Amino acid sequence: MSELKKLIDRIVEFGTNEKLVSKNKILEIQKLLVGIYAEYLNVEPEFDDKDYEEPLRLDYDGIRGIVTQHFPDFGWYHSVWESHKINEDAVLITGDAIDDLTDIIKDLIEVQWRFENNSEKDGLYQFEFLMRHHCEQHLVDLLKYLKEITD
Repeated sequence: MSELKKLIDRIVEFGTNEKLVSKNKILEIQKLLVGIYAEYLNVEPEFDDKDYEEPLRLDYDGIRGIVTQHFPDFGWYHSVWESHKINEDAVLITGDAIDDLTDIIKDLIEVQWRFENNSEKDGLYQFEFLMRHHCEQHLVDLLKYLKEITD
């Protein structure tokens, strides 16, 4: 659990700390994303049936602005819709690496908030839920993008 929280805390800094220091931001975020993905694949959450307040709405544009400062060269990319199917008329999808990382950070800020303000159970449940229903695709797409720009 403490490893998950450490990973979340550091990833969140890439969207909240304008003065973030890193020897190699791209390599560091790659490693952090791989770590958070491994945590997701191994998590076994339990539903916390207590009623908690919902977290405040987050400032997407503010987070995006800080992510853009840290990764000014990140840009658009293409991927293929239903890439697991061999299709002569494959549909290209346009993705945005800045949006991918911003959405991941935004979701992890919510998880971080739930750990700190609700319960560990609620934080883990929400982490698994948000990854499965939203972040996982952003994370996989971003890791592929990072691999391609660093080759």
